[in-house]
Amino acid sequence: MPKLPPTKCFAKRMIPARGEIPQKIFGIGVSIQIMDAATKTGETVAEAYLSALYNQGVRHVFANGGTDFAPIIEALVRANDSGREVPNFVTVPHENVAVAMSQGYYNVTGTPAVVMVHVTVGTANALCGIMNSFRGRTPVLLAAGRTPLTETGHPGSRDIGIHWAQETFDQASMLRDYVKWDYELRAGQPVGTVVGRALDIAMSEPKGPVYLTLPREVLGDESADPGAVKNGRGLGSTPPAPTAEAIEQAAEMIAAAERPLIIGGYADHSPDAFFGLAELAENHAIAVAPGMDSFLPSSSPMNLGIAGQALLDWADCVIVLEAPVPWIPRSAAPGPDTKQIHIGSDPLFSDYPLRGHQMDLSIAGAAAQALPLLGDALSAKFAKKSKAVDKRRTEITEMRQKAADQRAKILEQAQASTPIHPAWIAACLNRVKAGDAIISNELGVPLPFLELDQPGCYLGATGNAGGLGFSIGAALGAKLGAPERQVITIVGDGSYMFNVPMACHFVARAENLPTLTIICNNSEWFAVRRATTNMYPDGRAAKSNTLPVVNLSPSPNYEKVVSAVDGHGEKVEKPEDLPGAIERALQAVDNGHPAVINAVTQAGGR
Repeated sequence: MPKLPPTKCFAKRMIPARGEIPQKIFGIGVSIQIMDAATKTGETVAEAYLSALYNQGVRHVFANGGTDFAPIIEALVRANDSGREVPNFVTVPHENVAVAMSQGYYNVTGTPAVVMVHVTVGTANALCGIMNSFRGRTPVLLAAGRTPLTETGHPGSRDIGIHWAQETFDQASMLRDYVKWDYELRAGQPVGTVVGRALDIAMSEPKGPVYLTLPREVLGDESADPGAVKNGRGLGSTPPAPTAEAIEQAAEMIAAAERPLIIGGYADHSPDAFFGLAELAENHAIAVAPGMDSFLPSSSPMNLGIAGQALLDWADCVIVLEAPVPWIPRSAAPGPDTKQIHIGSDPLFSDYPLRGHQMDLSIAGAAAQALPLLGDALSAKFAKKSKAVDKRRTEITEMRQKAADQRAKILEQAQASTPIHPAWIAACLNRVKAGDAIISNELGVPLPFLELDQPGCYLGATGNAGGLGFSIGAALGAKLGAPERQVITIVGDGSYMFNVPMACHFVARAENLPTLTIICNNSEWFAVRRATTNMYPDGRAAKSNTLPVVNLSPSPNYEKVVSAVDGHGEKVEKPEDLPGAIERALQAVDNGHPAVINAVTQAGGR
């Protein structure tokens, strides 16, 4: 048997000498410390943690602090005094806003942010946003402190009564269904390794949130790990690529079809994917229904908007691209003879307990990898079918024109309609917004009415789990990631309140992140009304103007809230007054002030 090299690590006696502070690995049934005098760094684990984040490329932490943050705050002050590079901590007065900011920041930068919250209660407040991140496949490292695990014997031991009440048997259990990975840092462990693993998992397909808990005693201990070295390889593993056989099979099915249709779901906001899909569709005359996100330019001649039953009836081959719910089976579905191809990093959406959408071919492959391969395969097959492609192109052009005529008719009526029609808000924005403006849309205006021709311009699928209250925070995160770009939020009045607006406006002012928020104020939760009338179309509720748990009257003067942070606010009730109000609000934003327009709108239309 080969002789093992000597190790410098040893188990320390479990009963400390008088005056000695015990340091333990905090875990289930484990009470042992790993010591290595040769690798002591002279810094705390909290300092090593901050270095690890920075070395992995994290530049911003959206934080909502508590008593568990003491070692972090001390480490931040030390870093500031010494000039050490650590992430910028942004104070966010509500956890849901912090998570939403991480979503917007990632979607415009492609770089994950970190959200750090206070123990159990902060985790609970962040859960709604984490559900959205998980369903929207947005990577974020959610870090939370832990109520001190010891009652005495450590500088970080419990020192106020709440430390007993806030402890749980399993802190991560409340969100384990909505994270890819969770872990608790223990004493003596290399924090750089743990942080690197967390971010790697978050950034690997399908991307999503991860959760790391940080006990106060561990953060306050001396570190044996300097936070690891800088990451030179990038985060995450390479995305899955489909096999050549699967691509060939898909190409055969599409080429054999007369009317193929692509239905989009989660958009890859990179320019390559955005314009790559448009190129594939336009080269081969394949209609595209972007669905919940801006998947390709609005001006693309193949863009037919949202897929309703008429479009599904037309198609004889449907390519579902990263779409968890491409249609609602009880109200719309492809015909029985329509071929169905599902493509995605997890085309079965294995994290959904029930999903019964049929498929003839399921291809595991990220869209960015699958589309170029599919385009090449189709080029060879469609080369001999130019007449069929030209015929289909003409048909799609006519369908697109018909949809445009329908929108034009709606807008013609909307420009003189009171209360204001949500589509009129989109039309007014299209006239004045910058070409690369970022639109964060939460139950605001219908996507087909927005003109979006650049990648990374739309944040609308962020609230995929239905966790309302993401849009303004997402806009702030986007503005932080792209300060030179115009950022506009469009949000319903009920959703505006879920956004914790005072917390959002505080961050906007404190961090100099001016954005425009347009509230579509119909004085009710229209989605609740619609759900009720859909289920009971002949019921009494369908005949009533005022429904319980739906009405939001009397409507507050929302435009006045932003004045508390020196912002610009206006209320608009007539459609003819809206263009001028938007121009004044955008001017205020250009001057560094957050702006809010409270637009009184009619129910529906979105």
